[in-house]
Amino acid sequence: MKVTLLGTGTSYPDPNRVQSGILVEADSESILLDIGSGTLHRLTQLGKDLDAISSVFISHFHIDHCSDFLTLCQSIWLSGTRRVLDLYGTSFVREWLDSLHRAFPYLSEKVNVRPLVLHENETVQLEKLQISNTTTVHGKTDTRALRVESEGKIFVYSSDTAPCRELNVLAKKADVLVHECNWLDGEHPEGVHTTPSELARIVDEVAPGKLILTHLSPEVVRNKEEVLGIIGSSHETKVIMAEDLMSFEV
Repeated sequence: MKVTLLGTGTSYPDPNRVQSGILVEADSESILLDIGSGTLHRLTQLGKDLDAISSVFISHFHIDHCSDFLTLCQSIWLSGTRRVLDLYGTSFVREWLDSLHRAFPYLSEKVNVRPLVLHENETVQLEKLQISNTTTVHGKTDTRALRVESEGKIFVYSSDTAPCRELNVLAKKADVLVHECNWLDGEHPEGVHTTPSELARIVDEVAPGKLILTHLSPEVVRNKEEVLGIIGSSHETKVIMAEDLMSFEV
């Protein structure tokens, strides 16, 4: 499978990074993991056919992870497509979609979106991809990490999270772990995001084949070498700081 990191930034404005979004492709199947602001533009930069996207998985309903969904729907409508787009999310997904339909009723009549609740620890079997999930620790928000498997290869996306046991279990034996690194080391609210030193301990336990940092605040990017040094100092896992439009095969 091919993974493309469409957006690797946060809610903080960054001239080089849009918000969270990942494209996963396996043969003719394409899905999105999160769809924050700017990700649709990234897809058009890549020349991707929006009609090929069959499913969107939203890890949680914070603006920087879901705000381009409306834009995607309008683009699908303008393309003339009448197929079903599956939307997976936490228990809030139906209420969230209903609120969008109330605010923009013309779209509800134009695009056939099927909301599907992504139950905790549920596995979704698509054509070529198998997606499992677990809860993470992100304040009071119901947030999910996602594990994608295809032909024996494993890719895990942490979404937003503080260190948590459930994610470590989900990420075991992953070929690639894409994990958030929102903060530098220091004093922060507990149970929201992950710092470089915390991420180093996660990698020591999980031992993924490769670690790619995402959800990067401007201060983390400015301190790239320090961050990579902290995370990569105690293990052999290759550590990479993501850039928008970075692609790799898993």
